[in-house]
Amino acid sequence: MLRWGILGPGAIAGGALAPAMRACGHDLAAVGSRSLTRAQAFAANHGVRRARGSYGDVITAADVDAVYVALPNDLHEPWTVAALEAGKHVLCEKPLATDAAGAGRMAAAAARSGRVLMEAVMSRFHPRTAALIDMLRGGDVGPVSLLHAAFTFPMVNADDYRTRPEHGGGALLDVGIYGVSMVRWLTGEEPDVVRAAQRTWPTSVDGTTAAVLGFPAGAIATVHASFDSASAQSLTVIGKQAVLQSPQPFTAGAGDEAVVLRDGQVIGTWQADPYANMVSSFAATVAGSAPAVLPPDDAVATAAILDRIAAAATA
Repeated sequence: MLRWGILGPGAIAGGALAPAMRACGHDLAAVGSRSLTRAQAFAANHGVRRARGSYGDVITAADVDAVYVALPNDLHEPWTVAALEAGKHVLCEKPLATDAAGAGRMAAAAARSGRVLMEAVMSRFHPRTAALIDMLRGGDVGPVSLLHAAFTFPMVNADDYRTRPEHGGGALLDVGIYGVSMVRWLTGEEPDVVRAAQRTWPTSVDGTTAAVLGFPAGAIATVHASFDSASAQSLTVIGKQAVLQSPQPFTAGAGDEAVVLRDGQVIGTWQADPYANMVSSFAATVAGSAPAVLPPDDAVATAAILDRIAAAATA
């Protein structure tokens, strides 16, 4: 059992992570917010033992083993590093940092501290994702030529921190990370070619980004991310022998039947809570009973590609 401290009483922390922690039998020791009132309301609603009006009080608490960082993107690095230096293990929301340099500094801080650091990309912990990786590694579709990953939704809240560049906003960092991570995992490679285009909002964040990634073994992937479109998710893998499709590839939850189609026919169905699986996997790594599914190096590699996409889009 881990004793958790939560930084940021937001929607994902309340709607997904706190329930997952409880489902795994963990202790929710403390929640911190810049607003004590918000922290108190979150604690009352989610069974957290105490609320604090600062993040520092949580990361230095003696009865906290691990910290979940659910803050705006620009605060991930400073508070993750502070928590690691305070001797806590850290599960940090995606993206780990706003760029690869920051992610690298966070990985280095984890190595110095001897604590576990993991980026909270929950889609990796859905059993369907593992099944897809196994299918491609096993050659089920033959050599892969094309992959397409898209995650779009309409951003209607103009005050959302994701609309502000100073907070690490933009569609690429918010939802593009899912597609980039997925094509990395599926190909097992890092791209050697990156091309991209963006449509930028008046606030200077990208509202829509489209990227083309070329991989050394020959696969080409397209990744689309948007705040300007209707809600949609898709994942298609085209091999020499077959086509695989995965509806709702990134956010399938405990109540969803997650399927994979081969040439239009369902070949597998999975149902699981990826958040609970993620928390359980993180705890196993902390306990030393299992290697990290997503070590910091994975997050650094994804961040490096996101940097290259952003640079290519503005070249």
